[in-house]
Amino acid sequence: MTLFPALRRASVLAFLLLGTTAVQASVAFHVSVTTQRTDQPGAKKSLPRQEKQDSDVVLGPHYLSVRDGKSLSVLDFASRRRYVIDLAASTYDAYSLFDVAAYRRIEIGHRKGMAGALQAGGLQAHVTPPHITPPHITPPVYEEQALSVPAARRRNALQPQVQDGAVLWSLDEQPLLRLGIAGSPVSGDDATAFAQYLRYTWGGHPLLLKMLADGKRIPADFTLHYQEVGGTVTRHFRISAMTAGAPATYTLAAYRPRPLAADAPALERVLAQAARLPPLGSQAHPALRAEAERLFAEEKPFEAFLSMLEDHFSTGALVEKLTPRQQLAMQECEPIHDLTRGLLAKDPAGIAAALATVQELREKTGLEQPVLALFEGNLRAKLGQWPEATALYLQVLQAKPQMAAVYQDLGDALLAQFDAPNAWRSWDAGRVMAPSLRQFRKANELERSLLKEYPAFFAGGAPVQPTVQPSTSRPASSTKTVGSTNLP
Repeated sequence: MTLFPALRRASVLAFLLLGTTAVQASVAFHVSVTTQRTDQPGAKKSLPRQEKQDSDVVLGPHYLSVRDGKSLSVLDFASRRRYVIDLAASTYDAYSLFDVAAYRRIEIGHRKGMAGALQAGGLQAHVTPPHITPPHITPPVYEEQALSVPAARRRNALQPQVQDGAVLWSLDEQPLLRLGIAGSPVSGDDATAFAQYLRYTWGGHPLLLKMLADGKRIPADFTLHYQEVGGTVTRHFRISAMTAGAPATYTLAAYRPRPLAADAPALERVLAQAARLPPLGSQAHPALRAEAERLFAEEKPFEAFLSMLEDHFSTGALVEKLTPRQQLAMQECEPIHDLTRGLLAKDPAGIAAALATVQELREKTGLEQPVLALFEGNLRAKLGQWPEATALYLQVLQAKPQMAAVYQDLGDALLAQFDAPNAWRSWDAGRVMAPSLRQFRKANELERSLLKEYPAFFAGGAPVQPTVQPSTSRPASSTKTVGSTNLP
């Protein structure tokens, strides 16, 4: 296969409005993927034995796009964003690239745990010889093939076996890739982008993807092998109509954010609204502090304390600059002591007791009180009651959409329920509102760990590290409080 000097498939590029830059780079091609499934005896057959999918792919300098029917996906490695575009409706949804790597890290850990549990249950006893895995357990190498992340530190290398016009690459005696000899030479950046296309759409073992990226070549045909619980899967790829001179950039100018449906769930409504909200203005803190001063003047120290906490979770302002009279009122306020003692609980019994205390305070103060609803959500999260915690966070954000720190807790709860895309939507919304809040250190550190652990997922973008924002607040004590809405 050769690279044509002009574009043969204008339709591949028509959906991307070209930027004004005159620089042209990279490649575009058509790919046909035929999936063949072979089920084990007795396995449930919920998926078709054979199916075919055709896509048009553009590999740009810092992005790639995949068009499949009426859907277009764009991965922007410079901004570490991804967009899912509905071409018929001319709308798009925006997500973070980080959610893909995070989900796969969680999933590979989950699969390792499940395999360990099955082996502990005696299923491994049927294994003869050592390299054969029982039908209930997928070999780790195929988990890595499906998710493109390593399950553990690997010492074995890929092993080639020459076949008729191809090379079969295996690992741990398991076939992974049948690579044809035909292909097109490309630049190192284009080969890296091609590996990214596979990583994000079809998987591929990390060692295979590195080999393809280093090879500076896009193969004309190849087959990826997978093994699942119910049988084996092969995917045969045929690449055609390859052209040079793909657009150097893209724009979303022809599309608009997907509008909310009339029956959109609370989570979607909250996140969509958050994405449109600007950062709080300079008057937010004075207004919230003035409310606290009013409550102090009415001899309502508990309500004033909650108002200052709302200020902190919205703007990062500290609970400070209290008059001696205000300090004394807080020291003599029993509900404040009950609340602070409960929030420091660590063991399940103490947390359950604290939950009862907060619920009682909510009954007295009003269930709509946002800070107490937030604290009940945090206590339920500590007990692993993630759906209940999520509902409380959404209740708070529906009433106080610019209470930025709550987006960190909502994101934590969503990630714990394997909803990585919406977790990042929540964190991103909160960080736009109040980027210096200490609560977001947790999300920032998670992103740094993903960049360090899975750098290949972000290859092809500008070498920009996440900005570490100065904190406007301090931990409540010497205990670890980073990332939590603990007391300031």
